[in-house]
Amino acid sequence: MKNSTAFILFLISVGLTYTFTMPEWAKIAELQAQASSYRSVLDNVKNLEAKRDQLLVQYKNIPPEQIAQLEKILPNNVDTVSLALDLDAIASHYGISLKSVQTSTSNQANPDIFNVEGAPSAPYETVDVAIQFTSTYDNFRKFMADVEKSLRIIDVQSVEFKVGANNLYDYKVSIQTYWTK
Repeated sequence: MKNSTAFILFLISVGLTYTFTMPEWAKIAELQAQASSYRSVLDNVKNLEAKRDQLLVQYKNIPPEQIAQLEKILPNNVDTVSLALDLDAIASHYGISLKSVQTSTSNQANPDIFNVEGAPSAPYETVDVAIQFTSTYDNFRKFMADVEKSLRIIDVQSVEFKVGANNLYDYKVSIQTYWTK
């Protein structure tokens, strides 16, 4: 009887362990896994903070002249007046006087690309600029070469020209430039 009582008590304790204790062990294991994932997230945050601090130190070591050049390449606002003045300054080197400068701001960076719902939008916007002037072909080529060498990112969209008098041509150049949002 003693052996059977001990055996029955053992079976009851095993049954109670599986019935009540094992679900609690499963919850504990789940919480430990969740805590481990939180620790890895915190480690990633610490790594990101260290990388951010490292990048800030590198950014502070960039000379102000180079930062100004970077801001000229891709400005953080649409400044059509300074763009028109820059184009006019380039043109004046070759005796070209701009007849007109027309700008229009586009809200979509590239209208040929479909926007997927929920997808992030482009971090930049575009400005379309149309300039008109009269010049010789050689001066036009020199002007366009200087526009190409300028720091600002400029895409030439179209060039139209009409033959004028005295070896002069009337040009209409459409360009697109970018600025960050």
